[in-house]
Formats: sequence, C-alpha cells, structure tokens
Amino acid sequence: MAYSKNPVVSTYDTKRFDFAISPHQRSGSLPDKDARVLNMMVEPLTAPTEENKRITIKSRPGLTSAYTVGTGAGRGCYYWVVSGVDYVISVCGSAVYTNGTSLSTLTTTTGPVGFTEFVSSTGVVTLVMVDGTKGYVFTSPTVAPTLITAVDFPSPHIPMPIFLDGYLFLAKRDTQDVYNSNLDDSALWTAGDFISAEMYPDKIVALSKNNNYLYAVGRTTIEYLYDAANATGSPLGRHESAVQQFGTVAPASVVQTDNEVVLLGNTGNGGYTVWTISGFKEKEISTAAIKGILLAEGAALVNATAYCIRVSSQKLYIVTLTSRTLVYSFATELWSEWASGTAGTSAFIGSHAAEGPNGTAYILDTSGGKVYAISETAFTDNGVAFLCQIVTNKYDFDTFNRKTMSRLSLIGDVPDSTGVDNTVTISWSDDDYKTWKPDRFLSFNYDFPTMAQLGNFRRRAFRFSYSLPHLLRLDGFEVDLNKGTQ
Repeated sequence: MAYSKNPVVSTYDTKRFDFAISPHQRSGSLPDKDARVLNMMVEPLTAPTEENKRITIKSRPGLTSAYTVGTGAGRGCYYWVVSGVDYVISVCGSAVYTNGTSLSTLTTTTGPVGFTEFVSSTGVVTLVMVDGTKGYVFTSPTVAPTLITAVDFPSPHIPMPIFLDGYLFLAKRDTQDVYNSNLDDSALWTAGDFISAEMYPDKIVALSKNNNYLYAVGRTTIEYLYDAANATGSPLGRHESAVQQFGTVAPASVVQTDNEVVLLGNTGNGGYTVWTISGFKEKEISTAAIKGILLAEGAALVNATAYCIRVSSQKLYIVTLTSRTLVYSFATELWSEWASGTAGTSAFIGSHAAEGPNGTAYILDTSGGKVYAISETAFTDNGVAFLCQIVTNKYDFDTFNRKTMSRLSLIGDVPDSTGVDNTVTISWSDDDYKTWKPDRFLSFNYDFPTMAQLGNFRRRAFRFSYSLPHLLRLDGFEVDLNKGTQ
C-alpha cells in the first residue's frame, strides 16, 4: 500500500520551500536538468541576522529603447557626463554614435572597443577610444574624435585603455609589453616608453586597474604594475612579490568594478572558473555548475564578454556566452541566468553596458542596432516578453516512500492588480527531468493561490513559469502531502 488514510503514526505533512537557489545542473551541456533560475533575481528583504527573515525572488528589470543606432556588431559603449549633460557613446560595426546620432566611422568593423576618460594637469577632460588598431580622442561628445597619429602609438593593441597618474597605458597585442603615452597627453607617444611583464613566459591578453595598480592579465598569470615615478622610459615598476597563478582565456570578461577586478579564470591545470581580485587577494565565486557551463562552451569561450552594472539595489557581473548569459549577484552570492524571448533559449540581448553617475545603466544590443536603458518598472525587453522561470531540485521530503501530494500553494505578491495577467504556469517531473506533466495554470490571486490533486511520486522537481509584463515576486511555495509507509 502506498499510503494509509488512517496511519498509526501520522504520515501527513506540510512543507514550505523558498526559491533562493543557484543553478545545479549536473553538466554544462544539460541546461534542462536540475535547478535553474531564469530571468529572476533573489532579493533579501531583511537583514540576515533578523528573525523571520524574508527572502524573495523577483523578475529581472526589463529594457526600454533609449537610442537607435546602425545595424552591425555591438562593440562597446561608454557613459560620459559633460557639463551636467549625459551622453552615451556607442560603437556598432564601424560607426560611432553619440546618443544615437552618427558621429564618425572607424576603419575596423569587428572586435571590442575600449574607452577611458583622460584628465590633464589643468583639469581638461577628454575621452580616449581605442579599437585594437587605432586610437581616438574626443574633446566633445558631439564632435568627431581626433585620430592619434603618433608614430610610436602601439598597434595592434589590446583595446583596454587605462588612465593612471596623467598617463594613458595600452598593452601591445601578442607581447608582454605595456606602453605609456607622454605625461599629460594621450595623443603623444615616445619610442621605448614601455615595461614588460616578464616574470612568466605569458603574453598579456587584458589590461585592468584596481586602486593604484595595473593588472597585466595573461592566459595563465597576472602581474601587478605600479607607478614607480621613473625619470625615463616607463613610469611603471613591477610588484615582484605579488603574482597570480591564473589568467584568462576570455579577455573581454575582465571587468574592473568598485574595488575589485572580476574575470573568467584560466589555469594551467584545466577547466575554468570565475575569480574576483581585490588588491592582491583572490576569491573564487563560481560553483560547480557554473564551471561546467564554462567548460561546455569550449573554444568559443574566448569570445565571451562581460560587464558589471547595478540594478535592483544589487551589483551584478553579467557574462554573455554563445547561447547563455550567466549573472552573479555580489549581494546574495548566487548565480542565475538571463535570456531574451519567451522560449528562454537565447542569450540575453545585450553584451556591453555603460553605467553613469545618475544610476542608469545602458545596454548595447549585441547586433540589433539599439541602445537600451535598464528599467525596474518595465518587464519586457523593448516590448518583447521574456520568460521568468524557476526549476527546482528534486525533493524526496526525507523519505523514498511513495508520496501523494494533495495541495500546492504559491506564496508571494500578486503580479497584476487588475487581475488580468496573473496566470503562473506550473508543471513537475517525477522521472529525473526526463518528462514533465502537462502544464497547469494557477491564477495568482490575493486570497489562496492553490491547486489540488497533484498525484503520487517518490522524487519530484517543479517548474514555475511566467512571461507576462508585470513584476513577479515570490517568497516560495507550500505543499501538503502524505509521505506514505513504503
């Protein structure tokens, strides 16, 4: 007998679960198995030390169209504030735009473009843009930039310009060398003004900055450089007692944010992970599932891009892979995924971002020729719905007995106060995610959003889906079941 209606020892129970989970896929190539959180963010609503703390999960912010630019590969963007006016400089294909208005044309059409502001000793602020071959200087966001014509300008270079102490620094591609401009002038360069990261036989693939140190990132190592105030040649010196035994295979994943640098890490021991570095102290933030996803990306991982933004009161590190976008929250230390479209099978629409001092983050479309603003009051991507979905782990309720579930209730906030768009789709799998029961539709109302008669099982995983243009915020779900006796 599977269960008893009148057991000597009660086998009835009520269980409640929250949705604060990270991806637990057993293999990076099997996204449809095990726990997954798609287009949703975990949000603690109370301090961790408070009693009766509430942890919810809610829809990610959507995108609204800010500017339309030309079609072509989105290569980079920068948020520049001049005289109190906000400007978004974006590069799409070979064209450079300011707030959607065409400004100039580059000789390159693909590959990342990097930006940095440059401040002279007299307080004049310019914007430097590099595209891997050439460099340009903006004196105004509405005037076409000036080409850097110095004979000794490093070309080809890694398009990650760094400003430090009145110099512009660039790493020359396929070398160990970091070149610097003349002091106080990003357009003038002198032969022989460079330093080599030579502690290991590892070429520089990315250049970043943290506090007063430059990070020369190779494929398997990172060396630290600082302003040693040398009278001739490079002003930089090597911090010889500090070095990291990992680098990156994905140069565009290296992001400087606040007081740390984040990157997809590569070592000589195989496999990939995600590191943060603050000062000289590293911290690994990936999980086994994230490592599996990165490994499954294979040779295409070299093309991964990443950026950091702040939305919904959280700082996020967002990594765009071939067909998946991984999102890490520094607030919750949890991973999730973002995707565009109602199918949830495509990577997030944007692969570059710019964030300004007014708190607004802008996203450059990967290929569609648009600049979007992230909006916490929009729950579509420029009017196109996206799928919010939670797939849970398998639950056996502490016994392998065959169980019968009589009730499932959702706990959270009603999505639409008009009562029109409140349908949440629920399904479940009792055979290790191989098949799913036909979708059932639950009207999420104010009183008691509940469904009954959920059948029997030994281990069960649930799938909750919502793709309507409203905020979905859930605390968790609750079930009544009979655990049975065998």
